[in-house]
Amino acid sequence: MCKAPTAEIVSPGLRVFTWAEIDKSVPKKISLAAVAAQPSYVVIHGKVYDLGGDFVKWHPGGAVAISQLGKDASDAFDVFHKASTHETLANYYVGDLAESEAKKPTGFARDVQELRAQLDKLDLYKSNKLWYAGKVIQTASIAVLSVSMLALWGGNILGVVASAAICALFFQQSGWLAHDFLHHQVFENRDYNNYAGLLIGNVFQGFSVAWWKHKHSTHHSVPNVHEQDPDIDTLPFLAWSEHALEGFADFDDTALAKFMVTYQPIIYFPLLSFARMAWALQSIMWQSPNSRKAGHFPTMSGAEKVCIALHYSWYLGAAFYFAGPVYGLIWALLSQCICGILLASVFSVNHNGMPVYSTDEAKNMDYYELSIVTGRNVIPSTFNNWFTGGLNFQIEHHMFPTIPRHNLPKIAPMVRDLCAKHGVMYHTTSLPEGLGEVVARLTKVAGMARRVKRE
Repeated sequence: MCKAPTAEIVSPGLRVFTWAEIDKSVPKKISLAAVAAQPSYVVIHGKVYDLGGDFVKWHPGGAVAISQLGKDASDAFDVFHKASTHETLANYYVGDLAESEAKKPTGFARDVQELRAQLDKLDLYKSNKLWYAGKVIQTASIAVLSVSMLALWGGNILGVVASAAICALFFQQSGWLAHDFLHHQVFENRDYNNYAGLLIGNVFQGFSVAWWKHKHSTHHSVPNVHEQDPDIDTLPFLAWSEHALEGFADFDDTALAKFMVTYQPIIYFPLLSFARMAWALQSIMWQSPNSRKAGHFPTMSGAEKVCIALHYSWYLGAAFYFAGPVYGLIWALLSQCICGILLASVFSVNHNGMPVYSTDEAKNMDYYELSIVTGRNVIPSTFNNWFTGGLNFQIEHHMFPTIPRHNLPKIAPMVRDLCAKHGVMYHTTSLPEGLGEVVARLTKVAGMARRVKRE
């Protein structure tokens, strides 16, 4: 566990801030280096904290904190942290927000806070350890089945294809399981969750936990917010809103970007097959010298490097030992491509095709409302709950990310009723309908790109 840098706790009432002063503290071009070089303020429960200096280098969640600069981050903070974190946060306290500028919580926000307290009283934040033990065993069994099939039929192309498909399913299910542990859904002791993340995320999957936390936590903090959510930062290959089309000029080969986006409804599913390989490469590049120069914190620990080495040892070792160089390579490529489709088909339905907001629009929205209206649930069923790893309850997960997967079906009716009470959009589809909506959005934005191309 990272230890916070020691700093003098500022006495209460040191300074009173206005929103104008807080806004002014946000660098014009936000980067880790820019934030570290100057005071950069955020408001949490009426208190102002400086996230500049060493904070962004130390913060265990990576750079997610800077996505809240210049904002009231109270709800985002509560969602991601234990109450005890306030003690650490006190090291960065620099004053209070002027009472005249305090934003009054909406009726919806107050009801969400009451629901949070109710869920705590119902023990819905507590996990069933036996349930998760069963999921770990079930997931590991998929890997054993895949490798056993490769050992038996590694000299037969049909056997290689079947084994690769099972391995792809293993990677996908490992992703959901690592997601649960790294959101601290399972153990009260967060170190235990992180250790499990090393096993399932690094050894099973081959992804860096540090890379994943940076990317995924930032997504949770600003879902579907243009230029802030990394999950929709997909140019030059895909554009999810008219906002993204403004980014054409940022690419040296503007023609290529416009071509890809113009035909994105057609190339979308073929692109999905490369998703896992792209993420694996990003994960490894997180530790590269260029990444460190760019100020990406935290980079991979020694334990992560060892665990990723273990992943490629068993994965490539099984491929070439049981299937030989040619069939082994085919097995590895197929398992990567099939898993890309399995993973991305779920990820894309979670948020893609839902409203995308500019930074200014999102700044004026309630955090919980933003989490809800940018998410899409998939109708629950035994298959959907298993295949999506519980992410078919995307809305509930974004509102309460530390609630264990197996409890999400219990809270969904409460959230749905709360949204109906306040007129907040709560969107649910079947899995095929969700994918259809994703393609429809891609088609709409492609049409906009054609008009830009003509101009």
